[in-house]
Amino acid sequence: MADLPNIHHLRAFALAARLNSVHQAAAAAHLSQPAVTQALARLETRYNCLFLERCSTGVYPTRFGEIMLTRVERALDLIGEAAQRIREYAKRTAPKKARPSPVDRLATTAQLRALVAIARTGGYSAAARSLGLAQPSVHRAARDLEKLAGVTLFERVSQGVALTAQGQVLALKAALAFREIEAASDDLEEVKGIVRGRLVVGTLPLIRTEILPDAVIALTERFPQATVRIDDGSYAGQLHALRMGEIDVLIGALLCPAPAEDVEEVVLFDDALSVVVRCGHPLCGCETVTVEDLKRFSWVVPRAGTPTRDHFEDLIGEDAVPGVIETPSLMVLRGILTKSDRLALLSRRQITYEERAGLLTALPMELGDPPRPIGLTLRKNWCPTGLQAAFLEIIREQARKSCEPDAGAEKNKGAGAYVALSAFD
Repeated sequence: MADLPNIHHLRAFALAARLNSVHQAAAAAHLSQPAVTQALARLETRYNCLFLERCSTGVYPTRFGEIMLTRVERALDLIGEAAQRIREYAKRTAPKKARPSPVDRLATTAQLRALVAIARTGGYSAAARSLGLAQPSVHRAARDLEKLAGVTLFERVSQGVALTAQGQVLALKAALAFREIEAASDDLEEVKGIVRGRLVVGTLPLIRTEILPDAVIALTERFPQATVRIDDGSYAGQLHALRMGEIDVLIGALLCPAPAEDVEEVVLFDDALSVVVRCGHPLCGCETVTVEDLKRFSWVVPRAGTPTRDHFEDLIGEDAVPGVIETPSLMVLRGILTKSDRLALLSRRQITYEERAGLLTALPMELGDPPRPIGLTLRKNWCPTGLQAAFLEIIREQARKSCEPDAGAEKNKGAGAYVALSAFD
């Protein structure tokens, strides 16, 4: 987790920018005027930007100040939403005399960082290591935050520490607030003509295609100083990371409807599956292939509960083929297919290179499955940086190009769609 500015300094800046007065901002924040002036100076020094212009009639945001203000207010609003939910919960459950403190105004950056780290790691010690702090410091910050909130945020479990429902809400909103503050740095540098921000893309198991690599290459050619990280994992894990702000965009098969109220899905194209085998497989010489033919061979399948595994079980039967090999790894799957007579359900796009090399092929069989939408899962109300917005533009263009008919797709017509970002998930 990146080093972050003092959240109270950010609040003081937002108040001064909106009220156009350091004096009124001090009164609203319950601080002295010198304290607010010092907070503003520290922020401007930290970011090497002039945020507020001082004149006889007050203080007014500069161009940099407006950019910073947008991010800061988004961050404060997120924490405010969590604080409101905690207050409502406390009113229903806490003793009448108990008055929870306004978490959104009094919580410190250290306390919220501790909460987010515990949510991500599941324990005080692991959270401390991730933050580079001593375990007692993280424990103390977490407990102080809990007292401030007036409700239980943490509970002991056999494997460490778990967050209560209220703790999860606050951790989620705080994590997203921190991402807004981190994004402010990228926004400010972009205005200066410097693009060296960060993009984190989440991918689902076995997503390996030309589209994503081509998009990343195009992005980094346009912005050579940018940092791009690509994370692979299960859908549940990647969705959680997306909602917590750990990744910026999730690419792969969509659920339609979206699995949570705070995310949205953007369809890039539709995808279908094919039965994939090694070149020279006994079924390759058949003019037609039936389901009964498929049941004569062993399979390599994805993990249970994934859409492709469900389709396999609908097609073949859950117990019809004994001795399946289950793997989420496309590298392992490719190796098994090329060295055995096993079958697998894959998108044609996932074996592009193997087909060109004469290693794998798709059987001439229509599976009859409805095409699945492939696309992007994004946080609702997400405000991407310039770098992130450019990636979305590029990935859409790459997807559009890959959907255009070509000689290869026409040649393989009938063996399943030739376009996919993720099918084996």
